Amino acid sequence: MSLLDLPDELLLKIIENLKSEKDILAILLASSRIYVIQQAGPLYKHNIRFSRSSLLRWYSGARVPISQCKDDGGDTPLRLAAFEGHEDIARLLLEKGADVLQRKGLRGWTPLTSAACNGYEGVLLLERGSDQKFKGTEYDQEQLLVAAQVGDTSFVNLLLERGADIECKDDALDTPLRVAALKGHDNVAKLLLENGADLEYKDGRCTARLLLEKGADIEVIFQGHEDVTRLLLEKGADIEASDKHGWTPLTIAALYGHESIARLLLENGSDIECEDVYGWTPLQCALKKGYEGIARLLLDKGADLERASRPTNLIV
Repeated sequence: MSLLDLPDELLLKIIENLKSEKDILAILLASSRIYVIQQAGPLYKHNIRFSRSSLLRWYSGARVPISQCKDDGGDTPLRLAAFEGHEDIARLLLEKGADVLQRKGLRGWTPLTSAACNGYEGVLLLERGSDQKFKGTEYDQEQLLVAAQVGDTSFVNLLLERGADIECKDDALDTPLRVAALKGHDNVAKLLLENGADLEYKDGRCTARLLLEKGADIEVIFQGHEDVTRLLLEKGADIEASDKHGWTPLTIAALYGHESIARLLLENGSDIECEDVYGWTPLQCALKKGYEGIARLLLDKGADLERASRPTNLIV
């Protein structure tokens, strides 16, 4: 079986992984069916990915509107250039009228979102950062949330200077501060707090409490979890804020086994005998979950073992 006899899907995968533009062009020219399906798309993708802009420079000078250039997945040349961090190509495409607001595919990513998620600051700053029509708009709010999520301090600062709403919310009603805290980006969280971000949520939930609640996943994956908690406490987060279950940050630390966080909370005066709505204390939670280290810490700090031995209303 020859290469050209392979199924279209497999042949396209091979083309995508070829390093030579000559080889890609040879296959496209040799296979009329592949050329009809893809035309010169693989060549342009390869050119963008490896930062050789000759094809795009030629194409951008043609009489085909840049806004009409998309692949089967809805990707535009600008979004691909932003995703790969190729500032020179992005600059050229913008000069030729590429739409900075054009979204891609099901995720709806703009070119700037793509650049932010990969930490390409050069492309971020390039994206018409001084253009007045984007300042303080919904576009800026979206990018602020993305920049907070990926921990890009310099871009967060740029967007704040442009007038982005520091209390903007995503579809899950998360603010930039909440996103930064949950991801463990203490530098971004500090910058947002210094610029007036609201530490407490309007629904009464505490940033530090939510951070701890999500900590079962975060502590393993992200660094700086304890630093963010410390920062939030230093900025005045309510150490005894509780949710509908009556769980305080200390209760949640005990439930999820975060010994270092529990120690930090105790050092900051957290109530060691606080009870949730079911009558459970942090020590009872730690004992029930089998977190010996936290249980020992709580006992060393004066937790009442006799009180922890009494029956409760619900098994956690």
